[in-house]
Amino acid sequence: KQRSWYVSQLLYLLEELRSRPEGEGSMLDSSIVVVISEVSDGMAHSLDNMPFLLIGGGCQLEGGRLLSYDRLPHGRLWLSLAQAMGAGIESFGDHGNKPLEGLF
Repeated sequence: KQRSWYVSQLLYLLEELRSRPEGEGSMLDSSIVVVISEVSDGMAHSLDNMPFLLIGGGCQLEGGRLLSYDRLPHGRLWLSLAQAMGAGIESFGDHGNKPLEGLF
């Protein structure tokens, strides 16, 4: 029930973003929504092999792909997103010292 509720809220957010015009498209076209879980394996409380779902067309994100960054720190994703949005930062957290290759 909890997961169904979260997914329904995600769908609501995406529908609202898509329904709002912005530029030549919608707010969803110029946004990136990041969907994650707090852990990858609830039984082990593991952070390894964490799935991240990126939705939207912001920062010219190319959709329809499954990318695997085996055991790379999450900070590299956050750095990639921040740089793609124009933030002039070179690192994010302790381990986000370079952006992910092939994301954008």
